[in-house]
Amino acid sequence: MSIWSRVWDAVTNKSAMSIDDWWAEFGPTSVSAGGMAVTQLSAMQVSTVQACVSIRAEDVAKLPVHVYRPLPGGGKAIAADHPLERVLQQPNGDQGRFEFVEMMMVALLLRGNAYAVILRDGRGRITGLWPVNPDRVWIFEAPGGAVFYQVARRGLHETAVLAAFPLMIPAEDILHVRWIGFDNVLYGASRIGLSREVIGLALSQQELAGRLSANSTNLGGVLTTDQKLSEPASQRLAKSWKESKQGLKNAGATAVLEQGVKWQALGMTAKDAELIAGRRMQVEEIARLWRLPPHKLGIVERGMGASLEQLDQDYMNSVVSSDLGRWEDKLAVTFGLAADGVFVEFDVSGILRASLQTRYTAYRTGIVGMFLTPNEARRAEGLPDHPEGDTLYQPTNVAPIGFEPTGKETGPGSDITGAPAPGGSGDPAAPAAPADDQSAED
Repeated sequence: MSIWSRVWDAVTNKSAMSIDDWWAEFGPTSVSAGGMAVTQLSAMQVSTVQACVSIRAEDVAKLPVHVYRPLPGGGKAIAADHPLERVLQQPNGDQGRFEFVEMMMVALLLRGNAYAVILRDGRGRITGLWPVNPDRVWIFEAPGGAVFYQVARRGLHETAVLAAFPLMIPAEDILHVRWIGFDNVLYGASRIGLSREVIGLALSQQELAGRLSANSTNLGGVLTTDQKLSEPASQRLAKSWKESKQGLKNAGATAVLEQGVKWQALGMTAKDAELIAGRRMQVEEIARLWRLPPHKLGIVERGMGASLEQLDQDYMNSVVSSDLGRWEDKLAVTFGLAADGVFVEFDVSGILRASLQTRYTAYRTGIVGMFLTPNEARRAEGLPDHPEGDTLYQPTNVAPIGFEPTGKETGPGSDITGAPAPGGSGDPAAPAAPADDQSAED
């Protein structure tokens, strides 16, 4: 069947094709020097690629993201009334925030381009975002400089969701997050395209390991004898050898040879071919391409010189922060947030949580240093506010800001007699202070 016949059958639903089958046949391919086709699907079949992409995509998707409005006295508040805030929490009717961001990040990490069609209501206000696989999007430039995105619909459901859009969708209706660009600002470079040989080599080694496993870890050899074998005898010997020695179930089985037949290996064993060392090197190469530190892949070497907490902090600062900055800038430009006086920001506080002792020490330092209130520390730990926890304290006797010490205080919240003073309720064990009129009489 020709390719056009298969396309027609797929369009007319005469033959059911999974999304994997579709991209395996029609998705853009890039063949490595070793003859391995590198596509989104084949690249994700390499365990290291899959781990690198999924870890980075999940690390971004797990972070809360909100539209914020700056407060007059400093700080920020979630702009719950902004249309983009509602869409970021529920991008479309089929995906929540996590699934949407994860899908967009996978496209960005594999193809260098992540596309989402902007859904709007009759008044032009944003109501949703619909992600599209980058292999189904083509960018066209009009003579006047206008940019259009041709989106190939996939399935009846997506066709219905995008029914209101023309085949060529204007750029203002597309959210396009890009990776590194070269000579055109409209395109991001495809990471699996640039890394074709590295991924192709990993695929080749993976297939070789599978074939070695299926053939009892031997690359091949011949059966030899000084005697002349008839054709039936040679065929019988070959069949008997295959049935008794080939495959994992026969690994280590004893062969009984007759008529002076001897086994002579022609190739190398897996050990001789250094297959294990080669595959380990490809793990490091692929991790380097996706900028994923080895400890995120479970590779922890002795003498690393840093704790896992420090390594995670470095990973967030050098890798994830770049992804977040790319998202925040693109959302701000696409939806004109500066004109609305708002901004988008990912909350990284959860993923950077230190140990309990470290956090409590930091809270104490912040409260004594007069830039944290007790309630702000409690909120960071998910605890409810205390009715009197919104006061900023200064180091002197831990009294409220503005309290002027007289030099007679015996402790926080009491004067020299133990009676209540500004900032506290006094010392219950101290005797009551004399009344003003009694002091006057005395």
